[in-house]
Amino acid sequence: MRYIIPLLLLFSFYVQSNERPMLTDLSSLQWQNRIIVVNEVADVEAVLPLFEKNAAGVTDRDLIWLVFNDDKTLTNYPGALSPKLSANTLETYYIKSGQVILIGKDGGVKNRLDRVDLQAIFANIDAMPMRRNEMRD
Repeated sequence: MRYIIPLLLLFSFYVQSNERPMLTDLSSLQWQNRIIVVNEVADVEAVLPLFEKNAAGVTDRDLIWLVFNDDKTLTNYPGALSPKLSANTLETYYIKSGQVILIGKDGGVKNRLDRVDLQAIFANIDAMPMRRNEMRD
């Protein structure tokens, strides 16, 4: 019985340490994830099935995707999203309506597209030196 409280405390600490923080901007993802931001594209209904179909490639490349559409944000980020995330991201990265951008792990914009082309994005990522090192390891 005397071990239950320490075990519960340890479990509580473990659960809390694995929770992702509320995402207000993308700075907390730097050096952890690459990010695809999709802003107000015309074919938003086709975007989610595309991400789902390519889930293994998304996971393998440490990608977090964000789809901004009207006042909604759709994502594969496992934590909570701040209501300010969309405005902060669009302002920081100068993303126009209809644009798709790829942000590298270093926080820099690697590509701007006018539509979601995951094969082009994957090819762009796979050509990056950091990704080549990841594939070797």
